[in-house]
Amino acid sequence: VVALPLAAAYNQDTALEYAKLAGAAYCSDSALEAWSCGDKCSADVKSVKICKGDTTKSFVGLWDGTCVVSFEGTSNVQSFITDLEFWKSATDWNVCDGCKVHSGFLKEYKSMQSCVKQTLADLGCPSGSAVKTTGHSLGAAIDGIAMMDLHSAGWKIEESYNFGMPRTGNENFAAEFNKLFSSKFYRVTHHRDPVVQVPPPELIVNWHFTHVEPEVFYKGKVADGFNQCTEARDKQCSAQYWDIAIDLLNLGDHLDYMGIASSFFDCKKGAEDGEVGEVPMMLMV
Repeated sequence: VVALPLAAAYNQDTALEYAKLAGAAYCSDSALEAWSCGDKCSADVKSVKICKGDTTKSFVGLWDGTCVVSFEGTSNVQSFITDLEFWKSATDWNVCDGCKVHSGFLKEYKSMQSCVKQTLADLGCPSGSAVKTTGHSLGAAIDGIAMMDLHSAGWKIEESYNFGMPRTGNENFAAEFNKLFSSKFYRVTHHRDPVVQVPPPELIVNWHFTHVEPEVFYKGKVADGFNQCTEARDKQCSAQYWDIAIDLLNLGDHLDYMGIASSFFDCKKGAEDGEVGEVPMMLMV
């Protein structure tokens, strides 16, 4: 077991702000660009620009003077889980030696990669600048890949909290990620969130996918407290759950993080299009 770098203290108030930013990514383009999406847009974020991917999107903005990127997840959660449980496709990624990531996650990130980097530069955060990131569900997986890519391209990941993240890459990917970011990153999980349990490691031959760390696990409401784990199979956190059939009965745990609706729900209508939020197509993996 490789010891992780000493992490900065987990901040629950900061996690709440990131949960809002992650939830905001599900809202309509016009609401985001106007930064008028209700409580999810309560943070001081300016100059928001949208980057479209194949099936999802991200937004880039200035949050208290630092660039932030938030990646949207998928709205068809049950289909997403089923695909990740049974359809498995790992691909080599040269961001680190021996790294493999899920091909669907990487494809979705690459579909908006150039836009994210160009928009960061346009907002005054070119390579070499600090950036904060977040995401929920599929967006959390894309966030993990983006962090590795942005780091390799010269950006400095200042801080990242993400929510309901599936297993994104193999042991080499996780080890490199942990080495680079575990002092400035938190993977927040909620009770029996089924997305956290996929792709299931015991069904993957020669994949060896594992979670990145550290993990902050909420078994109940935020006020009831949390456990913090630094090993992927620590039974004090989400690893205590493994039965996806039962976990699928708890989709509500995936759609609520820090008391914030982690979906297109609770998005204030966009001023121009009248949409509550975009319902992205299912990611084909």
